[in-house]
Amino acid sequence: MNLQDWQLERQLTVLAVSGGVDSMVLLHVFKQLNFPCVVAHVNFGLRGVESDGDTNLVVKTCKEMSIPCFLKHVDTEKYANENNISIQMAARQIRYGFFQEILEGQNARYIATAHHQDDELENFFIYLLRNQLHTAWQGIQMERGNIIRPLLNIPRKAIQEFATSNKVIFREDSSNANTKYLRNKIRHLIIPDLKNQYASVADDFQEISSLARAKSKLYFSGFQTNWETEVSEVYGKNEIILEYIHIPKSFYTNKENHFGLKSKFLSWGFSNNQADEILNKSINIGSHWLAQEFVIYRNRNGLTLKHRNKIEIPKSEIRVNEVVNFAAFQIKIVEIHRNQVDFAESQSYYFNPNIINSELALRSWKIGDKIQPLGMKGTKNVSDIFIDAKIDNDLKNGIPLLVSNDEVCAILGLKRSAHFLLGESETAIKISWDTMN
Repeated sequence: MNLQDWQLERQLTVLAVSGGVDSMVLLHVFKQLNFPCVVAHVNFGLRGVESDGDTNLVVKTCKEMSIPCFLKHVDTEKYANENNISIQMAARQIRYGFFQEILEGQNARYIATAHHQDDELENFFIYLLRNQLHTAWQGIQMERGNIIRPLLNIPRKAIQEFATSNKVIFREDSSNANTKYLRNKIRHLIIPDLKNQYASVADDFQEISSLARAKSKLYFSGFQTNWETEVSEVYGKNEIILEYIHIPKSFYTNKENHFGLKSKFLSWGFSNNQADEILNKSINIGSHWLAQEFVIYRNRNGLTLKHRNKIEIPKSEIRVNEVVNFAAFQIKIVEIHRNQVDFAESQSYYFNPNIINSELALRSWKIGDKIQPLGMKGTKNVSDIFIDAKIDNDLKNGIPLLVSNDEVCAILGLKRSAHFLLGESETAIKISWDTMN
């Protein structure tokens, strides 16, 4: 086991233990070496009684070893649906968020995972097949922040032999045998034949990836300094979940930063083609690129990266002479004289003053919303208006609807309804907006 200079005998480590052979071996090794540790285990609720069996084994083993065990039960499918991300990405967010909570709560130094040498080789093929070549050659880092991987230099075969000789009880995830998943295809159909022909392939790849990381380290040290100085990274609760990253135009148009930026884009799951387009093509304001977990927007001042989570924006009441922020919009409502009305203004709507006698509010759209667009006799679904305007699903919730007693009077920037027309009134209610990007 590679211990680097972590001094694990002197400080507490959080062990990520799933119940599989790799993590159970890691737990037994820490116990044999008498390293102080606690265990963190997540039951993702994805495999029914099989998941519960994993949990029971971990709890039982920790009890026998007198090692504290922290559990989290979660409905991963629900979390993924609510946040509009894949099951795999949801599990990753849940897992590492929980590990970080335990680390902070127990005042531990490291989170140790059971990644091993074969995992690194599998990762190479996964990123290679995704055409993310730079990420593929970088391999898995032995240490990244407070996450360490003590078994990274150990082959899967050696881990299995340790489990047999030390009578380590573990559970096998039945889905690991299903070759419909890319990792399992690589594990069962590619790696064995490759090792038969080239026995030292995993060792040699680790050496190559180590050299690749060392070569890029010199570049990235300077790049990272500039990144930390010029780029805004905003995190939410407990500084764990990324809210957004804003990359100024001056930073991403500087060709000296392109190699580092491309590496970051690829690590966030964007393709080579997307990265090249962002960095090398003239892109219109408002353009965006989607990866599995993130979206990048091009705005006036640069690029903004956010999670593709569904935006949850509370309903906001709005009154005359108030300014309200809603997602990326700043909205103002004022009462003006009729002769001040200027229908040529592109970011304003005008209404009869009677509108302020109703319950006036801003909110996101919801299924079933309809509007009677100005100039139409009938109504139209708000969802159809989004489709006509080619609004991406990830952006819909951030577009404010002006509602009067919950009846849609306007979709800001898209449609104004036929309700509350000015008529003969001497004054008008002006709703104007601007974007904060």
